[in-house]
Amino acid sequence: MSHELRTPLNSIIGFTGILLRGLAGPLNPEQLKQLGMAKNSAQHLLALINDVLDITKIEAGEFEIFKNKYDFRKSVEFIAESLNPLAQKKGLAMLFNVDPAITDVYSDKRRIEQILINLINNGIKFTDKGYVKLDCTLIGNDIEMKVTDSGIGIAPADIEHIFKPFRQIDTGISRLHEGTGLGLSICKALAKKLGGEIMVESNKNIGSKFIVTLPTGLKD
Repeated sequence: MSHELRTPLNSIIGFTGILLRGLAGPLNPEQLKQLGMAKNSAQHLLALINDVLDITKIEAGEFEIFKNKYDFRKSVEFIAESLNPLAQKKGLAMLFNVDPAITDVYSDKRRIEQILINLINNGIKFTDKGYVKLDCTLIGNDIEMKVTDSGIGIAPADIEHIFKPFRQIDTGISRLHEGTGLGLSICKALAKKLGGEIMVESNKNIGSKFIVTLPTGLKD
């Protein structure tokens, strides 16, 4: 099922990318606009499919974790390079700070990156001015990762719902921020699978702080 769903969309994204680069011939502005919309829609649908497949595996108890020793700082640098363009496009400051005491981590690199990318992406999405910041600190044998933003924040009544599948705090016909409503639910499940936890501190119109605590997987 996973392969059958993803392969056609990857083909659509690939082919539209070829056309947008002009490799099949020149395009007029309207054609570029329409192809760009088609590519963005396909990417959005692919992200939705990936999230639905992940949450389905998690709920079925079939989600696997693969742990290896890796350089945590290099992983954060990769995330910074990947997400900086999105922040710059909105005129936001993107700040990254990794405790020098953090070196190697024995855990699932891909899943930790998935958590951080999801949280930072959310910070960028819901922040129109100011900053999005990631602070990583070593506390005992755990890493505390704080993603802070100066965005729209979350009302106290909504905080208890944000980690539930398919729940979004920005609801209504004129929703400004699109999403699947699965990202935070997946983050919470992944953090638990990795032996950690995720918490949130937020105030409406002030900003949000998501705190993820995970074991390094290394002995003291």
